[in-house]
Amino acid sequence: MSPLPFPSSIRNPSLRKLSLASETMKTESRKEVSIEERPSSDPPKLHGKKLLVLGVGVGSGHMRAAQAVAEAVSLFAPDIETQVLDALDFGALPYRRAYRSLYLLLARRFPQILDLLYRLTDSLPFGLSGILPAIDRLAFLRLTETILADPPDLILCTHFLPLEILAPLRLSGELSSPLFGAVTDLHPHGIWLWPGVDRYFTADENARKQIALRSPGAAISPVGIPISPSFSRTGDRRALRQSLGLPDRRTVLLLSGGEGIGDLPGLIASFRDFPGELTLVAIAGKNHRLEARCRQVAPTVESPGLSVRTLGFVRNMSDWMAASDIVVTKPGGLTLFEALALGRPLILLPARGGQEEINRQWALSRGVAAGCDAAGGAGELLASLVAQPGRLEAMARAALLAGRPQAATRVAGEIVHTFRERPGQESPKIQNRRIS
Repeated sequence: MSPLPFPSSIRNPSLRKLSLASETMKTESRKEVSIEERPSSDPPKLHGKKLLVLGVGVGSGHMRAAQAVAEAVSLFAPDIETQVLDALDFGALPYRRAYRSLYLLLARRFPQILDLLYRLTDSLPFGLSGILPAIDRLAFLRLTETILADPPDLILCTHFLPLEILAPLRLSGELSSPLFGAVTDLHPHGIWLWPGVDRYFTADENARKQIALRSPGAAISPVGIPISPSFSRTGDRRALRQSLGLPDRRTVLLLSGGEGIGDLPGLIASFRDFPGELTLVAIAGKNHRLEARCRQVAPTVESPGLSVRTLGFVRNMSDWMAASDIVVTKPGGLTLFEALALGRPLILLPARGGQEEINRQWALSRGVAAGCDAAGGAGELLASLVAQPGRLEAMARAALLAGRPQAATRVAGEIVHTFRERPGQESPKIQNRRIS
């Protein structure tokens, strides 16, 4: 497969050298991967094999999952040539502008409508389920034509949109590449489920059962949500805080997602009368206006015992999360599983969309998080948790138990296994399956 002609592509084997922490991850991951995936203790020789990982850059979670799998593949088999692409970049210009802007509008201003649409589309009527891929294929002709002109040896999708576009081609035999889907939330929404997908990866066993009921015969691996190997690192928190320029005291990480959604200034303000010393780290993502508003609010909250650090989009989120004691965030699937991997308890804000509410309820039921009804109540809630001896420590232990830090490694193991099972062979047309 020739490199797809778009500047956002990231290719491997020169993806980038992983850190010593990632090398440690390599050893640990082999111990945790099940026999079913059968990765070799020595990196398999897969020179010339080509993997395409497709995400969608609406929010940052789907693309983070795609990059996580690419990192893990480079550990298992550095000979595999990997491209990570934002599928939305290949859509017709009006389509991709409308897709991004409509999602952000609904998530920021009308989350109730987003939630309603999520629930209504979870079980699409048969006719509509056939119309959607046809419409999207028209909008993404450049993507399908480029892939079909020089197919990779396997395609993994971390968002439902490219899965929806490519599954009919795989089902018909027009696309020879095996097609995998990694569901990046706890609930496998119906729009992920298409005849033509060779294998699904789910967050847990419950999600596996849901797909099995709706798509009998589907191959499903309940491995967790893929996160970067960097979130498996445990280190000296004091040294990490020093390297980030933070004082060595209780630190709270305030997040608003990659797009900067929610009342982050209100979160900061809620800690104004917090009883005790505290450092707040507020990350506004790509939303520059939100970052500016946070910088205006911060001085009104700060005192000798409370400092505020405001940041925009960061690429070392694992460092900031590892330096923190607790994470306050909306319940996005990637952020949730990143915090769990590090054993960080959470305060979860109200959901913005149906999948986030399911993520939120799951986290609350497992004792890894406390729910906050509004941004303005976060400070008071944390004060209440701190006042309960052992409560935060118990939440941290529960988080470590619930986390699946090796998910990306297990996905990589299955990809490598698929390559080894089909050396130089064209993948056969897969059997049609009924999606209910």
